[in-house]
Amino acid sequence: MNTPRYAAAAAKLLRRYLPGATVASGDSSRGIGTIERAMRARTRQRRLLAVGASLAVAAAVLIAGTLLDKWRQSSASSGVIAINVTPSGQGAALARNEDEAPLRARSSIESGQRIETPADGGASLQLSTGTSMTLAGRTSFRVDGQGATQRFTLQRGELLARVAKLMPTQRFIVDTPDAEVEVRGTRFRLRVLEHGESCGAGSRTRLDVSEGVVEVSAPNQGAIRVKAGEAWPAGCSGTMDPPQAPAPSQSGARATAPAPKHDVRSAARAAVSDGAAQRTSGLSAQNDLFAEGVARGRRGDTSGALRAYQELMDRYPSSALAENAMVERMRLLAQTPSGALEASRYLARYPRGFAVREAKKLVAEP
Repeated sequence: MNTPRYAAAAAKLLRRYLPGATVASGDSSRGIGTIERAMRARTRQRRLLAVGASLAVAAAVLIAGTLLDKWRQSSASSGVIAINVTPSGQGAALARNEDEAPLRARSSIESGQRIETPADGGASLQLSTGTSMTLAGRTSFRVDGQGATQRFTLQRGELLARVAKLMPTQRFIVDTPDAEVEVRGTRFRLRVLEHGESCGAGSRTRLDVSEGVVEVSAPNQGAIRVKAGEAWPAGCSGTMDPPQAPAPSQSGARATAPAPKHDVRSAARAAVSDGAAQRTSGLSAQNDLFAEGVARGRRGDTSGALRAYQELMDRYPSSALAENAMVERMRLLAQTPSGALEASRYLARYPRGFAVREAKKLVAEP
């Protein structure tokens, strides 16, 4: 054995891990014990270093994950929200400033563009955030912002919205001619009447909330929170009173007298009002059926929800809500043997609908 060599190694070990230890010359037992303590100290130090390294790695992973989440949230909140629009019924038009062109198929829409729907038309909007909106006939709707703040304007007509839950830095706002509506994730129905009623301080805006909470701001009224099951303005029906029939004549002479020309024009205007009132009534019935389907589905009454959606589709096949009703039926039946059949029906009726990818996936599943 090379004694000087091992003695030098032992001395080095002692100086490093037990700097204060000394061993008298010739005391082999004490020397061996000292060396053993030095080796144990070295092992403890290595374990501490390993634990420290593990903690450092874990901390780095945690920090990296937190930073990644923040980056994703920042990217999602500051990025541009994609919006696709699909016509329904008798179609719709896509406009910017004075330029207007028919919306013939599913298209993307950008800030500054408007959607104009005729009396028997409509459109469905699908946002990349998961939010969906349905526009009824005689509606003018504009996209104003599609970043962290999603902002729109409902100039006239009606929309039904299902807003997906927003991130803390995001906002979803719909402006009307006399109010501002802001939500964070809910379902609501918003209308702008052609003429204001006597209630609601003359406001033309009508809001019905079916889920969540919506905040409405109006001039001279401040911000008002409207909860599920409530409407704004309170006490307003949101529909125009039907035109009243003229009072019966009190004399035969007056009854047989020829009507002046302006009365003919009045009769024509009354006929137009009658048609508008009927359309409004039909639109209300469509919305009521769709809302009934949603409510029954949330209560677990699947068969009742399916019936409500089917009734809407049967009675109003050209409704702007017909596609949404069919999609809801497909989702309710997704876990049943009828799911694939309902998805096939949807694809046949709406080959370019907003839920085509979802339907194809359901059809392809074994």
